[in-house]
Amino acid sequence: MTTSENTPQSQIAALLGRGDTAGLRDALVALLAQPDGADQLRALDAAGLLTQLLPELEPARATDQPHVHFLPVLAHSLEAVAAVEWLLAQVAGAPAGSRPPAAVQAHPDLRYASVYAAELRQHFASPIGARYPRAALYKLGALLHDVAKPQTKQAKPDGGVSFHEHQTIGGEIAAAAARRLGFDADEAGYIRTIVREHMRPGQLAVLGEVTLRAVQRFFFATGAAGPDVLLHLLADHMATRGPSISVAGWLAQARWVDALLDVIWGEQIAPTPPLLSGDDLIRELGLAPGPLIGQLLAAVGEAQADGAIGTRADALALARRALARLG
Repeated sequence: MTTSENTPQSQIAALLGRGDTAGLRDALVALLAQPDGADQLRALDAAGLLTQLLPELEPARATDQPHVHFLPVLAHSLEAVAAVEWLLAQVAGAPAGSRPPAAVQAHPDLRYASVYAAELRQHFASPIGARYPRAALYKLGALLHDVAKPQTKQAKPDGGVSFHEHQTIGGEIAAAAARRLGFDADEAGYIRTIVREHMRPGQLAVLGEVTLRAVQRFFFATGAAGPDVLLHLLADHMATRGPSISVAGWLAQARWVDALLDVIWGEQIAPTPPLLSGDDLIRELGLAPGPLIGQLLAAVGEAQADGAIGTRADALALARRALARLG
């Protein structure tokens, strides 16, 4: 067999010809597990095979984006995979396998020096389920993160465009693609989470004040994929701005990511004891046990977490007001 017949492109072409779904899935994961997975994906696309394997991506090829993006959607998605590989190489202290993303080509001194590099290395070394390496499925999520942009693109009155809810719709498209290729529920669910939640860190970042409660909600929504989604923010930023990236702005964003990782990997914050219990509400407000107790405790707990109340008397007063509204 010749060298050309041993390339991932020739193997995938043969598997496509046979309709071998399990073989295609394994070949795709093997490709993505390599440090030069982004280059391999580009070669696959140049051979006309990428969107045969993932037809959901074909509409993205000609979908342009607002001026802050330097590439249309499919090229942007491939660039995001290259940025992910660069970030993972930085975390590992190893050279990147693929051609560096355009942001790094334009700014070769750019570095990612997270204070949680050791934790990130350990995190990405852990598998999703029992079959495939996390980093490979992570790159697949990055490749699919904007898969719903073509069908959600809408013109705005000011001449711009929007992609409303592309992350939510895209999460389901990505999960369906993963299931079609035979990924199991945990693997498809992980890919869905990367796609569905990839906008959430940016939405947090633009808030005037990011509360601990908001960060905890983020990690609740993303589960064990929280660090993955945060690192995707940095890769997506690089793939969006490309050569025109603001290095200072990107490094500030990287420090902000570390600040969020503090919540799960830094000094642990002791939980604040609740101001009221269910028994307190039953005794003080003359209530019977039931769902209403839970609703009142939730209202009190949210106000306590946000710092709006700080004493038992405040909590009882809030519970009485909430009870009057509910009653």
